[in-house]
Amino acid sequence: MNLELVEKAKEGDEISFNQLIEQNKYKIYKTAKSILKDEDDVCDAIQEALIRAYNNINKLEKNEYFTTWIIRIVINKCYDIAKANQKKNPKVVEFKEAETIQVYDKYNESVLEQVLKKLDDDLKTVTVLYYYDDLAIKDIAKILNIPGGTVKSKLSRARNKLYEMLREEEV
Repeated sequence: MNLELVEKAKEGDEISFNQLIEQNKYKIYKTAKSILKDEDDVCDAIQEALIRAYNNINKLEKNEYFTTWIIRIVINKCYDIAKANQKKNPKVVEFKEAETIQVYDKYNESVLEQVLKKLDDDLKTVTVLYYYDDLAIKDIAKILNIPGGTVKSKLSRARNKLYEMLREEEV
């Protein structure tokens, strides 16, 4: 990531901010889509998160953490929308992972999608951030505001649960 772009964005340069968002747009979208099912909700969450990020970028303490910072804002907005939806209609809200994920192993996407849906939300979030957004454990820890050891243990639990669920699917 270009730290000069972050610095310029912090000084109010809209073009630099837009370039930063352009560099991170796939991670932002995949993260939002992994939490929210409805495409309109995904768009709303991203839009609200980008507005919040633009208005508060001067509060970013370390420029090198821009990506983790923006992803954290997206996650918070997604959870806000999911909670609001759940209050409106508690049985409709369902989390699912990004549809853009491509699978290159013996399992087809629909089986993986179904199995990933069955994970607890905290395990699913860590899994998506690690495997689909390619974030490092330390970055996930910062985003979720949890220790790195907790991220590792959640990843381990998620792998074990996914393994067991996929084994059951084979039977």
